[in-house]
Amino acid sequence: MAAYREAIPIPGPEAFEERSRSAQLSQAAFVLATGSGVAGYGNRMPRQKEMVLPELAKLERKRKIPIERALTYLDVDTAAYTEQQDLKVPAAEGAALARQLIDRPDPIRAASLVEASMHSRHQLVRTAAAVAALDTTGPRPDVMHCLSEGAGARDPLTRDIARVALGRIDRTHEALKNVVGRPARLTGRAEKSNTAVLSHGTFASRSRWWRPGGDFYEYLDGLAPPLHLHDPSFRWSGLYSETGRQLAADQLQVWTVDQQLDTPDFIAHSHGGTVGNLATRSGLRLDRLVLLSWPVHQEWLPDFNNVRLVIDVRVRFDLVIIADRGGQTFNPPTAHRAKVKSYKHGWFDHGDTHDPGYWDMHDLPAKLASP
Repeated sequence: MAAYREAIPIPGPEAFEERSRSAQLSQAAFVLATGSGVAGYGNRMPRQKEMVLPELAKLERKRKIPIERALTYLDVDTAAYTEQQDLKVPAAEGAALARQLIDRPDPIRAASLVEASMHSRHQLVRTAAAVAALDTTGPRPDVMHCLSEGAGARDPLTRDIARVALGRIDRTHEALKNVVGRPARLTGRAEKSNTAVLSHGTFASRSRWWRPGGDFYEYLDGLAPPLHLHDPSFRWSGLYSETGRQLAADQLQVWTVDQQLDTPDFIAHSHGGTVGNLATRSGLRLDRLVLLSWPVHQEWLPDFNNVRLVIDVRVRFDLVIIADRGGQTFNPPTAHRAKVKSYKHGWFDHGDTHDPGYWDMHDLPAKLASP
């Protein structure tokens, strides 16, 4: 297993002039935030002094931007641009557009930056730009091609961004057919237990980290004092849909009864946390609900009366959450704020919160062990 390395944000235009992983992540964040601003979701981007962004509210536009207008600030011919898939836009051009966008924010300049980033040398940046292009010009063949390629990328974060974007617009897309799974089996247990349950998020039912033998499962199970994780972990389809999550919540309720689990801890990544939240709204009682990189949607908050404590763990400027159009700050109702403990460390990478190295770096086991 590779050693954990945390990204360092690089402010706005400067990120477009560098090639490091941190620069790529910062570029992707800038471009995704820009697209969200055009779509009217800029208010979901929390302000961070380390991230220099344009004034997102000034980017909002009600109608999609024609491709010829989106190319206004790029020195390219529209026909050549749409026909040449291998076209490369110099990094300096992206940096200049980012500076202009900060100084003079407008949706057309934002669209030009998105188009320039669609031709970055880095697949992560190209994929983020394709997600943003859904909000600027709308779906088109080259955008869909880029997302399809991203959905099969070697880099997990690139894959997650692309898959979430595809899930938003076409849940039956070919690239998503082999990344969903079957729900947890009902096997029956003779004795009651209050062991903790670990679960996964969207499109992750076939991954290993959350199952017995997986790196994060074994890490949590080996903590001192021991967490005593339940075997098996809870598996759901991982579908990117409200219906899929509600069905999983219903299955979680039935499964906890089948496994003789009595008010367990439930630890889940991303929309696996939504599954846990929805289950509490249907009556499931939990001791601690540990939400890892949960995309905040107010309509899917848990029933706090059925949870003793919520532990919210997340990174700043989570790229997948931006693609999901979720919020990045957990704001519980005033009456239940004492029940929520939030820990925000690191930047950009949605998967960091189930990385043992991230937990060690930020001393999260101590937070989990506290009452």
